[in-house]
Amino acid sequence: MRIYRHWRDVPAQGRGAVVAIGNFDGVHLGHQAVIAEAGRIARARGAPLAVLTFEPHPREFFGRTDGPFRLTPFRIKMREIAGLGVDILYLLRFDRDLASLTAEDFIHRLLVEGLGVSHVVVGYDFAFGHARGGNYAMLQENAEAGGYRVSQVSVAGTNQGKYSASEARARLSA
Repeated sequence: MRIYRHWRDVPAQGRGAVVAIGNFDGVHLGHQAVIAEAGRIARARGAPLAVLTFEPHPREFFGRTDGPFRLTPFRIKMREIAGLGVDILYLLRFDRDLASLTAEDFIHRLLVEGLGVSHVVVGYDFAFGHARGGNYAMLQENAEAGGYRVSQVSVAGTNQGKYSASEARARLSA
């Protein structure tokens, strides 16, 4: 798995990927469904499979954590992602600059110009950009002009509830 730590100046071999985007804390079955869908599309298109994730977790950056927060330490998360057959990991430092990107800039500057994505796959509750101003619908609205396609994976779970890192944290703290 190749790792790119910045979205600017990604070389040709790091561009054109089908990209699953998320924090992927815990790499639970819901996360695995998003990455698996990206993998299915990547294989069909003959494109690399990539994951775009952030470190630290945005909630940690903004100081919105109560007690133990991480479901998996960072190194384990990377190992789990690599074990899913991912070719490229875009591991972006979540800092003030990234946090201040508007949703429009996240799409145009980061995804299109920076990473040159061919297809984006997100989960049902994905939000991005400054103040979480962007969502799946915005990705769709900009797809044609940006030269990429977009897919959303619906809720995954069991009759006992959806797979969710937030839900797992809540159960662990109860």
